[in-house]
Amino acid sequence: MINRFEHGDDGYQFEQEVIADFSTNTWNLGPDPQLLSVLQEQLNTIGHYPEVKAESLAGLIAESYGLHSNQVLVCNGTIESIFLLAQLYAGKKSRIISPTFSEYEHACEINNHSISFCGENFINAGLNTESDIFWLCNPNNPSGQLIKAEPLRKLIKNNPQTLFVIDEAYMDFCLEDESLISSLQLMDNLVILKSMTKNSCLPGLRLGYLLCSTQLYKRLSAIKSPWSVNALAVAAGKYTISNPRITDTLRLQYHSEARALANELKALGFEVTPSHTGYFLVKTPIESSVLKAHLLEKYHLLIRDAANFRTLSKNHIRVASLGTKRNTLLIDALKMSVKKLQAVSC
Repeated sequence: MINRFEHGDDGYQFEQEVIADFSTNTWNLGPDPQLLSVLQEQLNTIGHYPEVKAESLAGLIAESYGLHSNQVLVCNGTIESIFLLAQLYAGKKSRIISPTFSEYEHACEINNHSISFCGENFINAGLNTESDIFWLCNPNNPSGQLIKAEPLRKLIKNNPQTLFVIDEAYMDFCLEDESLISSLQLMDNLVILKSMTKNSCLPGLRLGYLLCSTQLYKRLSAIKSPWSVNALAVAAGKYTISNPRITDTLRLQYHSEARALANELKALGFEVTPSHTGYFLVKTPIESSVLKAHLLEKYHLLIRDAANFRTLSKNHIRVASLGTKRNTLLIDALKMSVKKLQAVSC
């Protein structure tokens, strides 16, 4: 298999201490400190079973979007949503926009889908998908590129036979809002995935949800495991509904720092793909695996080796902005390393 199902934030695999993790693309300021205090107060709840389907959290999420509670399925991270949908459509045809998050393909393979791949240009072409389920991450991971809502709506309307799964895990990272949530009531063949893991920086708790039609909700609920969302995750979700981690002010700062990092990488001679988020693809003159190992060993900095993404090369990495102070650590390390590593490779 060409594609390896690997991920960023994999520092646990290495003996070296990681002082700055540029491989993860969760919100760069970390969890809300007040949330940590809230969770400490909830520790006694682990002595009891959580809600079977995280019903109270689903109700709050539905209310925040003006949806029915039977349109919100709370899951153990977005990953559970992906695998549930792939299971429901087992043996069907899937089309995946590539390069993208590898777990769409992983889930489809496990459930015996017939998989085809296409690029983002397929969206504007407005073609027939010729698939039962269509997977798209918007904005995309790993590129951070954002597809406008209107051409997506046209594609969905033109293909009523296809279920469109739009993963909006990173939409809150963008300055522009191209979410399709407002179209849910008009399109039964639309599913939107959302992540509290990403925008609240809670990857260790595993928390996400999907938004869909009431009919699809019933089908997914029938195959979903009970108690998959733990009590602390439910408490965290309730807190973040009222206290979003990403504010307009912080978002502007995040983008300013990310643009500065991208410009400094370009100044080093790296190719940086334009991004609508604070993470982006970078093509380096050094093999990504070599650069990753060197930065980790010599500087205790972790980057994402992006060579396993379909259509990308062995020289691609993904970098996420961590703020000016930590970004400077990466730039300084690269300045001291690139020529040295190029000389060795020659």
